[in-house]
Amino acid sequence: MTYSSIYIVFCMMIRTFHSKLNRKTLVFCLLPATVLAVYFFWVKLPLPALCCMVFMVFVVERLIHTFYVFADDGCLYIHQGRFSKVKKIPLAEISEAVVIRPSSLAFLKGRDTVMLTLSDGSLRFITPFPAGEFCKYFNRRKSEHAENE
Repeated sequence: MTYSSIYIVFCMMIRTFHSKLNRKTLVFCLLPATVLAVYFFWVKLPLPALCCMVFMVFVVERLIHTFYVFADDGCLYIHQGRFSKVKKIPLAEISEAVVIRPSSLAFLKGRDTVMLTLSDGSLRFITPFPAGEFCKYFNRRKSEHAENE
C-alpha cells in the first residue's frame, strides 16, 4: 500500500482508537534496554550500546504510533508504527471481538486486551483504549455493515 493510498484510506476514517503504554512492555523491554545501553556506554562498548538504543527507538515508535481505524469501506485498519505495514481486516471476516483481562502477573496489569476471532479460526490480540468501547463500536459497525449488504 503506497503512502497516497494510506492517506486516502485515513481521510475517510470514521473512528480511531489509540493504544496506551503497556507496563509490561515498559518493564520487560524498555527498562532492561536502557540499563544495558547505559552499562555499555559506561564500559566503553559503543556498538552494543547503539544496538540497544536503536531497539528502544523501534519499540517506542511502535508504542506511540499504534492505532486502529474503522473506515467507511467496512474494514478495520491496524497501524502499528511507521516502520510496519498497515493491516486491513474486513469486518465481515471478524466473527467476534471480546475484551479479555490477562490474569498472569497481576501487579503488571496495565490495560485490557481485545481478542478478535477471525472467520478462519485464527485469533488476533489488539490493545485499543478503551477496550470496552472498541467492542461496542465494533458490534454496532458490524450490524450496520450486515444490514447494508
